[in-house]
Amino acid sequence: MRLLAIAAAGALSLVFAATASAGPVMVRPMTVDAELQKKFDDDYGAREIAELRDALNRAVAQELGKAGATLGTEGGVILETTLVDAKPTRPTIRQTQKRPGLDMMRSVSLGGAELRARFLAPDGRVLNEVSYDWYEWDLNNSVAATTWTDARRAIRLFANQVGKAYSAQPQG
Repeated sequence: MRLLAIAAAGALSLVFAATASAGPVMVRPMTVDAELQKKFDDDYGAREIAELRDALNRAVAQELGKAGATLGTEGGVILETTLVDAKPTRPTIRQTQKRPGLDMMRSVSLGGAELRARFLAPDGRVLNEVSYDWYEWDLNNSVAATTWTDARRAIRLFANQVGKAYSAQPQG
């Protein structure tokens, strides 16, 4: 029985390797929508963007890797991502400094994010677009959350959609 499971796993990995021979992707740095940038500058604190950018880079790299893409500085496909909106689950450091009534541990909000992506051909043609948003809808789900828990969840779900969109493109 164990031998059968090992053989099946090996066969699946060969099938995956054969279908995952897609081309390289150049991922451009994430951009932030102008209105959201102002919100970070005025309310959340500009340093908070780095956490979301890192989460997006990790999630997109993982999902594109699953789809068979190789990431590089040059590629047959260019991926542009934009953070359109982000709402923290808990107050940021800057928010607690500006509003003493907020508590980083006890104050909870319905967080989430909205993101967009575009796959571009080397000549600039748009090959595919992805738009995704997800926001928590129940405060009971935010009890053990950190500042950007809901936004990171939205980013992971968005990255999954990006991987699917990459897989759906004609390769070659």
